Amino acid sequence: MKLLGVVVLLLMSWGVRAEEAIVLTISGNIELEGRSHERMDYTLSQLQALPQGEITTAHPWSNTPHTYRGLDLRALLDTLFAHAEVKALYLESLNGFSVVVDWQAVAPYQPLLAWRDNGRLMSRRDKGPLWLMLPYDRVPELQQAKFLHYMAWQLRHIKVRTEPR
Repeated sequence: MKLLGVVVLLLMSWGVRAEEAIVLTISGNIELEGRSHERMDYTLSQLQALPQGEITTAHPWSNTPHTYRGLDLRALLDTLFAHAEVKALYLESLNGFSVVVDWQAVAPYQPLLAWRDNGRLMSRRDKGPLWLMLPYDRVPELQQAKFLHYMAWQLRHIKVRTEPR
């Protein structure tokens, strides 16, 4: 009888889709489809459904160039904050790291929230699930220390500071 109960539970669990975890929270004065929000939570699947991009770059954390795929951060912020000018991003990582990013300095380089590294989904162990990626080796200006600090990995929360247009 116990075996039959275990089999029934297994069969029932196959039919129930597991709830996907939130991997990123964006907070600030968000306006989307005419409604104000203080925060938006995203699963990886939701982020993957948004505009994407790729960057192939070498940086101090790899010996060779890697190809990163991820969310076009500029496109997302343009959507969520179309009513205001984004000034700064306060990035918080799972490992406790935090940094304030000057958005005006970073935006021209088409930053990504990378979730794939050389075709592989990035795990927490591999600096995932999200890593702010810039084309580090292609633009000499990005090789300054401040830009290296902006390339935070294990991102979990972005607080956005805006000013009215």
